[in-house]
Amino acid sequence: MPGRDVAENRGVPTAENLDHARLLVTGSAGHAVTELVTPALLLRTPGAAWSELVHVYVPDGPTVAFSGRDLRSPGIADATEVARAAGFETVVRSPGGRMVAYDSGAVVIDHLDRTTDIRHAGSATFAANAGSHVRVLRDLGDVDARIGEVDGEYCPGEHSINVGGTAKVVGSAQRVTATGSLFSTVVQVVVSDRVRAVITDVSEALGYDLRRSSIAGLADYAPALTAEEVAAAFAADYRSRLSLTGGPLPAEVAAHAAKALPGAERPFHVDDWTRANPVPRSHHP
Repeated sequence: MPGRDVAENRGVPTAENLDHARLLVTGSAGHAVTELVTPALLLRTPGAAWSELVHVYVPDGPTVAFSGRDLRSPGIADATEVARAAGFETVVRSPGGRMVAYDSGAVVIDHLDRTTDIRHAGSATFAANAGSHVRVLRDLGDVDARIGEVDGEYCPGEHSINVGGTAKVVGSAQRVTATGSLFSTVVQVVVSDRVRAVITDVSEALGYDLRRSSIAGLADYAPALTAEEVAAAFAADYRSRLSLTGGPLPAEVAAHAAKALPGAERPFHVDDWTRANPVPRSHHP
């Protein structure tokens, strides 16, 4: 995936045919906060000129993405300080689940769907996405990708994807609102020592059980794999499977998301910011 900060521009829909467009966007949105604010803004913006949007990117920098559940832990303040001391941006993301940490060795997929409502949330969505993701991973090479939670994994879930039944490499979380759904996935490709350490230390601060050996990336099993290669494979799968057209993020949303910058108070709360700073109605894409 060339140029983590540049969206794919082939076949960009024109203003005349954007209604109900199904878009594929590649490339990082920028800063870690901007990356996580962008899908939340897209989900909350009414009257969007697309029905489905998938954003596949390699993250711009080291990030610890907390969930609302993590905030209820008495150790959240210590966990935030541990993450920041390790050089990670701390953000409370919009979807559920538990804490996940990643850097530019990972791939993030945000799948937004305007046609999905609360009736379509839950395990069926997780199962369908996990099945598609496993097929992509198996096609990448000698990767024994399986669906299922492994003992002691971080952000545990029955539809996590592991390798060989021993280590987690993919996790997903969902958010459903009146305006649609956001299904967000993190694929760990090359897990650096700092990511392993911060997942371990932050999990301990939050009081979560963790088996350190359950933390892995695809490159631990297929060393030639890179995050860019894996991102390209997922982008190709989504493009083909969902009949998506390449295009950029809606310009108004991208510009508005770029205004979200971390302040003195950490972690940065995505939903709090997007509620207080909606995309101006005159700029709705």
